[in-house]
Amino acid sequence: MLALPLSQHSDDKHHMSLTKKQQLLDAALNLFIQQGIQATATAKIAKAAGVANGTLFHHFASKQALVEALHLNIKEEMAQAMTPPDPNLPLREQMIHLWQAAIRWGLSHPQKFQFLRQLANDPQYPLSQQHAMLSLALPLLPQLIKQGQKAGILADWPQALILNTCHSQFLSTVSLFTEQPELAKDPTYQQAAFDILWYGMAHR
Repeated sequence: MLALPLSQHSDDKHHMSLTKKQQLLDAALNLFIQQGIQATATAKIAKAAGVANGTLFHHFASKQALVEALHLNIKEEMAQAMTPPDPNLPLREQMIHLWQAAIRWGLSHPQKFQFLRQLANDPQYPLSQQHAMLSLALPLLPQLIKQGQKAGILADWPQALILNTCHSQFLSTVSLFTEQPELAKDPTYQQAAFDILWYGMAHR
């Protein structure tokens, strides 16, 4: 029997480690949606993922660390789906591009969106932390906000307030469109949802 090269052993272990980590994240997402974040014990997550409880804590120091990792994972996936707009377009058009991509992603990933909505209402995870995660995964958004403020297009309000407006409007719009799919297909509602966001930020 031929022995595998050391490098291949290392690669296999790394792959298995990544697989178990993803299994834990997937199991956590399913259980959080079914039972709620605070009501879900780490032992249940480990069992659902088919791993030992110690394996969970090998990958995540605590339940909060797991929740934060899942949050970042989802935000990064969302950001990847939001292709950067043409920088030569007017700022409003760039923002529309990002907004529409975010809404499409939310409607296409109901479980992951539901987790984001749960997290937004969980006092264990403050809004400042959620906004920081948003800026980390999608740095283009705060960049465009600063650009718009510098050009006098957007109001010179604190960025935390503007990010909160973007975050809240995204959650409320996808929630409405999920509950009433016919509205998501109506161009009037699509445009109005963005206009509410835009005119809430625009310089007057």
